[in-house]
Amino acid sequence: MHLPVGGDNAFFLDLYSRYRRDRSSVPADWAFYFETTFEDASAPSPQRSTAHYLAPLLCDAYRQYGHLEAALDPLGLAPRETVPLLNRLRADADEAGEEVVDIKLAGRAQRYSLSALNDDLSRIYAGHVGIEAAHLTDEGEREWFYAAMEAAFGAPPDGGVLGRALTSIALADEFEGFCRLKFPTKKRFGVEGGEAAIAFLRELLLSASPDVDDVVMGGMHRGRLSLLATVLGKPLAALFGELKGHDFTDGSVTFTGDVPYHLGYAGELNHDGRTMRVRLLPHPSHLAVVAPVTLGQARATQAGRDVDPTRTFCVLLHTDAAFSGQGLISEIMQLGGLAGYSVRGSVHLVVNNQIGFTTLPSEGRSSRYCTDIGKSVGAPILHVNADDPLAVARVAQIAYGWRRRFGKDVLIDLVCYRRYGHNELDEPRFTQPATWAAIDTHAPVRTSFAAQVKALFPEAEARAGAAVETFREELRASYDASASFRDNSRIDQGRAWETVAAADEEALMRDDVATGLDLDELRRLGGSTGLVPEGLEPHWKVRKFYEARNATITEGDGLNFATAEALAFASLLAEGIPVRLSGQDAVRGTFTQRHLALHAEDGAGSFFPLSALAQEGARLEAVNSPLTEYAVLGFEYGYSLADPRQLVMWEAQFGDFLNGAQVMVDQYVASAEAKWGLQSGLVVLLPHGLEGQGPDHSSARIERLLQLCAAGNMLVVNPSTPANLFHLLRRQMLAPWRKPLFVIAPKSLLRAKAAVSPLADMGPGTRFRPLLPDMGVDPGKVRRVVLSSGKIHYELAEARAAAGLSGEIALVRVEQLYPFPHHALAKLRETYSGAEWVWCQEEPRNQGPWHHVLRELSGKVPLGYAGRPAMPVSAAGSVERHEAEQRDLLARALDLSSVSDS
Repeated sequence: MHLPVGGDNAFFLDLYSRYRRDRSSVPADWAFYFETTFEDASAPSPQRSTAHYLAPLLCDAYRQYGHLEAALDPLGLAPRETVPLLNRLRADADEAGEEVVDIKLAGRAQRYSLSALNDDLSRIYAGHVGIEAAHLTDEGEREWFYAAMEAAFGAPPDGGVLGRALTSIALADEFEGFCRLKFPTKKRFGVEGGEAAIAFLRELLLSASPDVDDVVMGGMHRGRLSLLATVLGKPLAALFGELKGHDFTDGSVTFTGDVPYHLGYAGELNHDGRTMRVRLLPHPSHLAVVAPVTLGQARATQAGRDVDPTRTFCVLLHTDAAFSGQGLISEIMQLGGLAGYSVRGSVHLVVNNQIGFTTLPSEGRSSRYCTDIGKSVGAPILHVNADDPLAVARVAQIAYGWRRRFGKDVLIDLVCYRRYGHNELDEPRFTQPATWAAIDTHAPVRTSFAAQVKALFPEAEARAGAAVETFREELRASYDASASFRDNSRIDQGRAWETVAAADEEALMRDDVATGLDLDELRRLGGSTGLVPEGLEPHWKVRKFYEARNATITEGDGLNFATAEALAFASLLAEGIPVRLSGQDAVRGTFTQRHLALHAEDGAGSFFPLSALAQEGARLEAVNSPLTEYAVLGFEYGYSLADPRQLVMWEAQFGDFLNGAQVMVDQYVASAEAKWGLQSGLVVLLPHGLEGQGPDHSSARIERLLQLCAAGNMLVVNPSTPANLFHLLRRQMLAPWRKPLFVIAPKSLLRAKAAVSPLADMGPGTRFRPLLPDMGVDPGKVRRVVLSSGKIHYELAEARAAAGLSGEIALVRVEQLYPFPHHALAKLRETYSGAEWVWCQEEPRNQGPWHHVLRELSGKVPLGYAGRPAMPVSAAGSVERHEAEQRDLLARALDLSSVSDS
C-alpha cells in the first residue's frame, strides 16, 4: 500500500477503527493492508492500538517519503522539504510518548518506543541518504532493500569502513592538488567537490572482490584521472606523460591517440590476495555514448568460453546532466532487463554536480531527480550526500549487495558540487555567482571527514595519513619519471587479441583469404540449416521456405542470399566460432528472408536449427532487439571488443536507420582503432536499394560511410552475389586482422531470380572477389565499360540485353568500395584500354559511391556519370517517379552521348 504524501492521519485512524469493528466496512485493499501489517489486527487491544497503528505507518512513511526530507545537498542550498504525512505521524508519536511496540526493522523483530523508532527511522531514511524503492513491484525486493538500509545505517560506525573512506578521499584530494600545482593550464575535469566518488568506487570493488574476476567500467570525464590513479592503478608516469602532452603514437594516421581524459585502461587489482581484472573503456566527449559499449563488452565477457557469467561485473559512471538529458540513457536502462542484453545487473554511479556546463537542474530536466528514469525499469535508487563518505561507502556495499542478490540494475545519485566549474579553465562565477560564493567558503570534505574519523578511530586516521605519505612520494617520483616515459597509450584488449595483426589499407587488399569449403561439407551443413525437428509443426510457408532452401543446396544451383548467409553461419559454428546477430526483427529478417528460428504453430516452442551445428565453445545467439539503433549498435560494438574469435553482427531494419546511431559510428566504430588502438570485427548489415519506397527506406548512406574511410580503418562492401556474401562473412573470421565491416545488404535482390549463385562458387579454392568483371563479352569489341555496385548491375544487364548491346558494353561490379580494388581494376583498364568508362549508380549524384569512386580513379581513367541528379533527399516519394528516373539513368549509362563527364 502506498501512503499518499500529505495524507491526514485522522483518515487512517478512522479507517482502522472501522476495520476493527467490521472488516467488510472498509475497502478491500485497506482491509488487506491492516490484516497483513498488524499481527493481532483482528484482536482489539485499546491499550496498545495507537502504537500498533502508528509504528508500521511510521516505517512505511519513512521508507516511501524519507528521501524528500533527507539532507542531500552538501552546500545546503537546496531547500529541504517537509512531508505533511510524516509531520502528522511524528506528532502522534510524540503524543504516544514512550509507549513500546514490537516492529520488524533491519529484517528482524525489535522492540522500540515510538520516539526511539522515529529517531532511528529519521536518521536512516531522512539523514544523508534517501532511497526510492517503493516503485519496486516485487515485495521481496522491497523488503530486502529496506532491511539492507536499516542494517547498514542503524549500525554504529565501523572503523575499517571509516578508514578506507578517509584514505580514498585523501588520495583523491592529494592527486588533484598535485595536478593542480603541476598542470595549472591543463583541462583535467578533476573530482574536487565529488571526491566521495572515489570512496564509492574503491568500496564497491572491495565488496565485489570475493565474487568477481572481471570488472568492465565505462565512464565520464569528471574525476577520470583520479579514478585511473587512485582506484584502478594506472602507472602515474604514463598518466603524467599524457597530461604533459607527450606524443605516444607512432606518427602514422593509423594511430593518432587522444586527450588524457578520454583514455581507457586495463589492469589488475589485488584485494587480500584475490586478483580482479579491471577494464575502463576509453570514451569520447559525446556524453553517455560509452555506456552501451561497456554493456556489450561486459555481456561478451560473461558469455566467454569457460567463464562463470556472474563473475563479470559492469559499472557505469555518469554525470547528472547527461543521465537525465541523454535519450541514450533510456535505451540502455531498457537493455538491462532484456534476455539478449542483460549483464546481470549494472551499478550506475551518477555524479550529481547539481549543474550541467552552466545549465541548472531546473533548466535541464523536468523530473525531481536526475535519476528518475530508473523508476521506469524498476531499479532502486539511492541518493547520498557526497560530504558524508561513510554514508557513501555504506551505499556502495548496499549497491553491490543488491546486484549480487538480484542481478538487476541499481542507481546511485551522488549529490556533490564542482569546486572549479566544468573544467579547470572555466569560470563558473559568470553564470552561478551565488553557488560558487557558497563553494568558496565550504570546507573540503577531506578536512571535515578527517576530524570525524580522528575523533572516533584515531588509528584509522593514522593509517590513512601513512597511505597519503606513500602516495605523495609516488606522485613526485612518477612526475620526474614522466619526462622520459614513452608508451603507445593503446589499451590492452586482452590475451585473445595478441595474435590479431594490425592492418593498413594495403594489408587488407593483400591478404587473399581462402574461404571456400568442400562441397560435400556444404551440403551437410545446408541440410542441417533447413532441419525441421520431428514433433514441431511450423507455419506452412516457413516449412516451404526450408524445403526450397534444401532443394537448391542439394541441386547445387540457385542459392539465394539467405541461403548463403545461413551456410556462412553454419560453417563458422561448425568450426567452433560463436555467431551473434541482433537487430530489429533480425531473427526472422525484415524481409521475411532469414527464419533462423522455427516457431511451433501451437505455441509449444521454438527451435534454432543452426544451434545444433555449434561445436563446443560456440553458440548461435540470434536476438530481436528493442526498437533502437544507437544503444544496440553500441552494445554489439562493445561485444565485438571482447574476443576476436566470434562473429558479431548488427542488422538495421533498413539502412537508413543507421542515422539513429551515427554518433556511435563516428566515435567508436570508424575511429576507435586510430584513437585508442581498439580493434573490432563487428559486422553491420545495412539493407540498401532504391525501389520506390520513398526517401526513408532506400539508402544506407554509403557516402557517409565512405567519407569515414581512411588508413584501412574499416571495410565497406556491396555484395551483388550470394557467394560473395558467404565469403565475406567467413573472411571476417578467417582473416589475420579484424576490422569493422559495413555490408550494404540487399533488399529486392533477396528474391531476384538473377541474383543467385551456384554452390560451386563457395567450394574449394574460392574466396571473396572485390571486383567482378564481365565474363560474357569479347574485350576487343567493348567500346564502353560501365562500373556499378550492388543491385543496379542487374537492371543494367537487363536493359543491355533488351537493347541488344551485350557485345559492346561491359558491366563491371565493384563489390568492395573500401578498400578500393585498385589492383584488379588496373588489369581491367589494360583489358579495355580503348573503351570509355562510366560510373552508374541509382543514388543521387551527391550521395552513393560516386564521389568516392571518382576520387579513387582520379588520374587513372576518365569517368563519366550516369545516375540521379543531386537531391536533398535520398529518393523520390512515388513509385511512378522512381521508375521514370530509373529508366532515364539506365538509358544514359548505355548511351555514351548522354552521359555527363566528371
